[in-house]
Amino acid sequence: MSALDMPFNMSPETVAHHEDLVQIMTLVGFVALVYDHILTFADEINYIWRARAGLVSVLFLLNRYIVPGIIFVDVFELFWLPDNSATFCKAWTATQSFLTVASFLSIHTIIALRVHALYNGRLWVKYFLWIAALLYAISSITIVTVAGVQLIPHISPPSHGCVGEIPSYLWVAWLPSVIFESILFGLTVNVMITQDKRRSFNTLTLILYRDGMFYFLAVSICSLFSLLVWALADPTLLGLARYFALAMVNVAASRLVLNLKTYAAHKNETQWDTTSPGSPVDVPPPPSLRFLSSNDSDSSANFDLEMYSIERQCQQLGTRLH
Repeated sequence: MSALDMPFNMSPETVAHHEDLVQIMTLVGFVALVYDHILTFADEINYIWRARAGLVSVLFLLNRYIVPGIIFVDVFELFWLPDNSATFCKAWTATQSFLTVASFLSIHTIIALRVHALYNGRLWVKYFLWIAALLYAISSITIVTVAGVQLIPHISPPSHGCVGEIPSYLWVAWLPSVIFESILFGLTVNVMITQDKRRSFNTLTLILYRDGMFYFLAVSICSLFSLLVWALADPTLLGLARYFALAMVNVAASRLVLNLKTYAAHKNETQWDTTSPGSPVDVPPPPSLRFLSSNDSDSSANFDLEMYSIERQCQQLGTRLH
């Protein structure tokens, strides 16, 4: 129950029951996150660690290993935190708040790159996404900072969990995320309708649309659930959604990246198998499938999205931001 407002008008039994619910939901999210890591660890080794490093891979790995650490500390806070831990609570509440915002921002960056690739790097999409992303980042960081200034000095741990007075407006911290997710979803649906009219779907675009829809559904449910809990529920239930949502969003984002990485690897293997019966050493990959190096571009503003190396072959879906 990080940074909660202690409800003195509630019975101790009700408070204890709410604490149990928060602990259960936090454990469910943590176990689901660890279980997903175990299931996908082989794919992570094959398609992330052994592949060419890039922006998406870096963001993937940061979320992959920082988020479980955040939730592990939250589990410690909820179950084993000593009563006299005000200094820890103040430091951790500030750190956790900004790490959570950074995690959501980085995941949304990956989704924005996918949307931009679907539009084949069109300038108006690039500028629109940049403006929307900047507004999203600035508003989220501002809300968390202003609330933290009011909240952190008054935190004290009377029982397991860091407890303090939470500003009544803090639920709006979820709004920028919900709005930005809706923008990305709307852009995805728009380009999907356009491609449907042209009957230009292929395996890659279907994967992008399928994963995009599932991701939007999962993340929107988590974000809206958190927003509604923070806006309407008792203060002792605020942690009910926060930690669980962070875990589930991370799981959805990891699957989204690994699905496309897996497809790219299999597509590349198929190309190698069909180019020549000779040794791969003697037959370089076709230009359309190779990754772009820094020397391939005349402008430093152009960079490879690293996940989309095969998209040029699939109707010029887009591999670079122009």
